[in-house]
Amino acid sequence: MDKMNRAILAQLARDARMGWQELGRQVHLTGQAVATRVQQMRDAGVIRRFALVRGDVKRHFVTVFMDTPRFGEFEAFLEARAEVESASKIAGEGCYHVVLACEEDAVLEAFTQDLLSFGRYKVATEMRRVKG
Repeated sequence: MDKMNRAILAQLARDARMGWQELGRQVHLTGQAVATRVQQMRDAGVIRRFALVRGDVKRHFVTVFMDTPRFGEFEAFLEARAEVESASKIAGEGCYHVVLACEEDAVLEAFTQDLLSFGRYKVATEMRRVKG
């Protein structure tokens, strides 16, 4: 990733609703050039999804311990869940780290019930955001 793409990402992190023209002015490119670069970053997987971040959403950090090697099926399960903000295959303690963002505890309860078909889990809940 070059310096210009990092500048674009920094501006989007500050204000994701900024139009291409305004964003271009901030980073000294045309709006069309910015749109092209953003699309290239999406295609490369640098930008995966646009998400609305609300203050009343609770984040739960779920470590998943798989009982069987059904990784493809589990990853499809994660992709299909809108409440999954991010998920990573990890090395170390556990097999996956999942960030679940939801407003209601019932969503967490339903998610963890569905997880049982894949293995065990451990949940930690965000108390307050320190950065980002």
